[in-house]
Formats: sequence, C-alpha cells, structure tokens
Amino acid sequence: MAPPFSSTLVDGVLRYPPTGIKVLIVGAGVAGMFAALECWRKGNDVEIIEKASKFSAAGDIVLIGPSAWPTLHKYPSMLKEYLEVGQLPDQTFYTFHGTKTAGPAVSEWDRPNTANHAAYPLEVRGLMGRNEVCAMLLHQCERLSIPITWGVDIVDYEDHPAAEYPKAIAVDGKVYSGDVILAADGIGTKSHKITLGRPVEAKDTGYTCYRVMFPASKLKSAPLLTKFLEENEEPKGRLYTGDNMHCVFVITRRHITVVLTVLEENVTRDEVKESWKSGASSNDVLASVGNTDGWDPLLVEAINNTPEQSIIRWKLCMRDPQPKWLSDNGRLLQIGDAAHSFIPTSANGACTAIEDCLSVGECLRLGGGKEGASIALKVHEFTRYQRVTLVQRTGFENRRMLHHKTDENQKENWELKVFQTGKWHWGHNVEQYATENFHKARAHLESGAPFEHKNLPPGHKFEEWTLEGEMAKEKSNLNLAADLRSNGDWGVL
Repeated sequence: MAPPFSSTLVDGVLRYPPTGIKVLIVGAGVAGMFAALECWRKGNDVEIIEKASKFSAAGDIVLIGPSAWPTLHKYPSMLKEYLEVGQLPDQTFYTFHGTKTAGPAVSEWDRPNTANHAAYPLEVRGLMGRNEVCAMLLHQCERLSIPITWGVDIVDYEDHPAAEYPKAIAVDGKVYSGDVILAADGIGTKSHKITLGRPVEAKDTGYTCYRVMFPASKLKSAPLLTKFLEENEEPKGRLYTGDNMHCVFVITRRHITVVLTVLEENVTRDEVKESWKSGASSNDVLASVGNTDGWDPLLVEAINNTPEQSIIRWKLCMRDPQPKWLSDNGRLLQIGDAAHSFIPTSANGACTAIEDCLSVGECLRLGGGKEGASIALKVHEFTRYQRVTLVQRTGFENRRMLHHKTDENQKENWELKVFQTGKWHWGHNVEQYATENFHKARAHLESGAPFEHKNLPPGHKFEEWTLEGEMAKEKSNLNLAADLRSNGDWGVL
C-alpha cells in the first residue's frame, strides 16, 4: 500500500504533510514572514498581504535571543545568511560622561557555567539590523515561493460564526480570506475589535526614543569614530546610563546605531508619534537632552554624523497586557506586536514575536486539519499568554536599573544584570514545548483537565499586572527587580 504522502523538499527545507489549512497572514514584518515560514513548513498553504508598497528597510537594531532560533537549522540557506549578517558585540556600560562602570561582557547564555541555550549548538548572534532580519526572512519566503502581495492596506476584520471564512478587508473594499487569519500588522492593527472588542489604549510615558542606524561609510567628519573602527575589528556595544535617560550605542564596520531614550517633559507630546516616519535631526536630539558638555565625545560625534532627517523620533508608549489575542469564533489570531507590544527595555519584542510563530505553526499541525484549527489557535493563546506577559514585565525593572543619577552608580557591576532573564527564557524550545504540551492544554480547555505552565521560571507564581500598578511601584521606589526575580528560579543552570 502506498504511503498517504511523499516527502517534499524545497531549498533544503523538509515540509510536513499537507494539513488542508490556508493561512492568510496580514503583515510582512518579522512576525508575519517568520509565521509564514513555520506555517508553510508544517504543511499549511500560506499567503501574506502587506500594507507597504514594497520591502521597507525601516528600523534600527533588534536583539533576538536563542529561544527564537531552535528551528533555524531547518532552513539551511537562511542559516547561512544569518551567520553572515548577525553580530556578536560585547556589552560595556558607561555614564554619559564616558566613565566605564561595568563590562565588557557577552550575552548571558554565552557566559561560563551556563546551561545550553535553546538553539544549541548554534552560535547565536543576537544583534541584527531589523532590515537585515526582514531581508533574510523575505529571501527565504521567496525561495519557498510563498506569495506576498504588497500595497494591501487592511482596515477591518470579520470572523462571523455564520461565515465560511474569516475576512480581512482592505481600504479599497477588496476582501481577503483564509481558513485562519494571523494578524501580524503591529500596534496599529484593526483586529482588536474582534479580539478584545475595543482598541488597545496606548499610554504615553513622557519618554521619547531617538533611534537611528546608518552605514559607517556615511561618516564624514568623525575622526574619533574612524580611529575607533580602525582599532576595533569586532563590533562593540556601549550602553550609557543616566538620570531619566539611557542610550544604546553600537559600532560595527557596517553600521553605526544610536538609540537614545530620554524623558521629554516640556514638549507638546502630540507632535511625537509611534511611527517610523517621524523624522528628527541631530540638533533635535542634542536639544532634547539639554547640556551635553562633558558627554562622551565618541557618542556626540556619532549623533552629529547622522544623515539628515534619518533619526526616528518615537513616542514611547506602554500598553497593559492584552488578555485576549483570538477572536471569539477562533479563526483570527494576533501575533507579534499586534498581540503584545514591548517597551525597548524589555529587549524581547522581536524574539517573542518569533516564539509566537514557532508555537502557532506547531499547534496548527497538531490540531487535526481545518476542523481543529480553532482549538489549535486557542491552545497557542493559552500556553503563550503567561510567558509573554512576564517577559513584557521585565522592561520595567530594566528601565529602573538603567535610569539613575550619575552619582548613584551601584556596586558589584549591577548593570550587567540588566536584560538578564535566565535559563527559563533563553533555554526554552518553543516548538518542542508545543509538541509536548498541545494535547494536555487542549484537554484542559475542553474538559478542565489539570495543566501546569512550564515555560515560566521554575516555581514562579504568575501574577497579572497593569501599567498603572507598575508605575506606582516605580514612584514608590520599590525594588522591582528583587520583587520579580525572587519569584521562581531565574538562574542560568
């Protein structure tokens, strides 16, 4: 008797048997394209639609840890590209006046006496340009012939129980559909009306993030940076901490990146947007921080060398954890920033978005075809929510640790604890977790069978949180780091 399917190999990628499910993905960013790859690999038919008229190079750097990459070796061409563009800068902390306070140090998972990370034996090159990540994903989608339609602006979603398919409706009235829809269209998604039933409120923090990445070849009058690049072949990361501000400064042979977060209390906040189109000049940046006398001249030189109007002025907003990512009818799921936006000091937005993709692809495979697609998406939401919400919460403790007056520098290299999460985070294999826990989670949802979330720090007792509550703790000077990291095992072994 002949087998019910034959192996399909495209570009060295082995595809699972067909599920019969068509997945429509809205958004061709990191989440959208990675979801397309994982859903295709798991046997689904996939289509992507994207608002932009063509591939966009907007964005600066993203930090993507090991939990995003357990399946990277299954895409041999993309793995090769990853190793070519990924960066491994060490991390050194400074005051804005250039005094070193801690480091240099490598990523937590690369330090001696730590457990193997989730993508072992891959050398995880955690720092990449967002445009480099998206280009890498786009190239892989093209090699697998995953269709992408550009210039489709989705302004409405529907998932009526009586309808055969959920719908994504474009501004011109054209309707796009699939057996399931993954809304990967970011913080501006219109899908909230059929998940939460309301828009998600963005709460302005008063902070502005000035962010830019530009080619090192664009440096003009930059003797200090030129000399630094001549003396340092390997990429270098410098993190400046100060009173109500911090700055990430990355210097490589290819790019110069500056991401400066500063409290702007005396500006008209309506002028600042959450947008990649909100431009600013180097003079705007320097004016926002006031007196820069005595600042590290290397950083000031980098700011002064940014190409005209290339700096993005991003209003830093926060949102409460979103308790629901799935439509009531179970056929539209939000992933990435559409489901859970992150503040920069969480340093895990892109990583968590990719984790979503690894989970949803495997859940759809295990759901049992079209009839089980809705419960598959529900299992994804159920097994992911607590982990994602906890990672979002780490952004508050990181910011508190980064924002302090120069004369308040702590002892014992406390800065090196910033952005650390422990084995529970970077040692977590999302695909494997979905495989091992799908049926247990489904039984819990369908019949109330016991289920224990094991993608949290061992021993952790999960707590819901709100932005208002976390801000109140900050104002009370409570030790958020001690409060959060004493809840469960955040160790590295």
